[in-house]
Amino acid sequence: MKRVFFFYSLLFLALIVHLIYFMIFEKDVPINSYNPRLNKIDNSIQRGIIFDSKGMPLADTVTTGGSIERQYYYPREFCHIIGYMPKGKAGIEAKYNFTLQKLDNELYQRLMTIFSENEKPRGNNIFLTIDSDLQRYVYKKLGKSKGAVVVTEPSTGKILAMVSYPNFNPITIEENWNELKNDTKNSPLINRATQGLYPPGSTFKILTAGAEIETNSNYKNYIYNCKGEDSFDQKKIHCFNSTVHGKVNLSDAMKYSCNTFFAMTGQKLGSSTLSEYAKKAMFNSDLGYNLEYKKSSFSLNENSKTTEIVETSIGQGKTLVTPLHMAMITSSVANKGVMMQPYIIDHTESYSRNELDVTYPEKLSEVFSEETANKLKEMMENVVTDGTAAEAKIKGISVAGKTGTAENASGKDHAWFTAFAPSENPEITVTVILENAGNGSEAVPIVHDIIKYALEPNETPRK
Repeated sequence: MKRVFFFYSLLFLALIVHLIYFMIFEKDVPINSYNPRLNKIDNSIQRGIIFDSKGMPLADTVTTGGSIERQYYYPREFCHIIGYMPKGKAGIEAKYNFTLQKLDNELYQRLMTIFSENEKPRGNNIFLTIDSDLQRYVYKKLGKSKGAVVVTEPSTGKILAMVSYPNFNPITIEENWNELKNDTKNSPLINRATQGLYPPGSTFKILTAGAEIETNSNYKNYIYNCKGEDSFDQKKIHCFNSTVHGKVNLSDAMKYSCNTFFAMTGQKLGSSTLSEYAKKAMFNSDLGYNLEYKKSSFSLNENSKTTEIVETSIGQGKTLVTPLHMAMITSSVANKGVMMQPYIIDHTESYSRNELDVTYPEKLSEVFSEETANKLKEMMENVVTDGTAAEAKIKGISVAGKTGTAENASGKDHAWFTAFAPSENPEITVTVILENAGNGSEAVPIVHDIIKYALEPNETPRK
């Protein structure tokens, strides 16, 4: 009897341990698209509404001819954020499925429906941080270019707009499911803004420059003679179009995006220092974002060869980053060196308009000191005023940014541009990735127009 009791006690303990593990480490299983419970709809409840930051409805439940349907007001503009209902759900419809179906003050609501045949208990509503006017404008600017745009508020981590293309129509998701699922060339169901991993190209030089400033007190006096190309342990690094930049310091190298300067800088810094700053910038780490996302990857270690180090220092090699994460890195410069946790849910609300869960800004990491961030900001301003992103200049608005051209082994290079404005008191960060667009300067006009639209609302009518 003792042995049997001991055996069953062990089984019971193992069950408790497994449940604890499941609740902590497998907490996303309930909202996984393969979970059949997501397709179970309680028809006695009217699913909650999803609103933008200004209270404009984006998704609602309507009754048509006796059948309950989910209505999407801007289906393609918000498809990767809001997601869809059939086929397991995705996006907010999946992640907050049970919130949208949860009844606040259920007893009262159930009693009230007794006296009203047409009224059903309402689930909780969700308010996003997204500005739908800005979202639609960003969607229009990205157009049919394969890629993504992320617009954030650097001081809080709020996501103000997020667009990915190719996209899909959540209204017709069921009838087009097989076609969408099997389209591996375009992957329209993937949100490239949070799930697309790309080499960062020269946008990574923000981190390399920050590491140099903080570890080399004499960085201003270091001059490098750029000849358009240089060899590092038999690895040849070329500047764009093999342009000869001549004698440059760190500020010049950032302005002209001089690859050979940053390769030399990365070699001096070494793998341990670059790894330290990649860790501060949350590579290989959880970002705490509300919806589905991929971790950015950084692979340097103490055994890394010189060739790997110099490639990494200019944003090539094995380093991969999502557009959302690149926006966060850029925002850390704008926000005095502090990276904020990104979020897209502002709050949830009961049927009686009581706020239930409010998201508050939260510090994620201190990437740079405030002094270093100010120096980087000045260098990034020069990129726009006199460097590779001259097309981003806006009269009356100071812009700081960094272009990037990410080498792509399977086709044309990807184009990056990430920027914030006004640089003296940043309100927004805009990051753009255009797949197979070539030079990073191709992404600059989109960022220019979005910043201008966001900060000069009276100049461009919002429709």
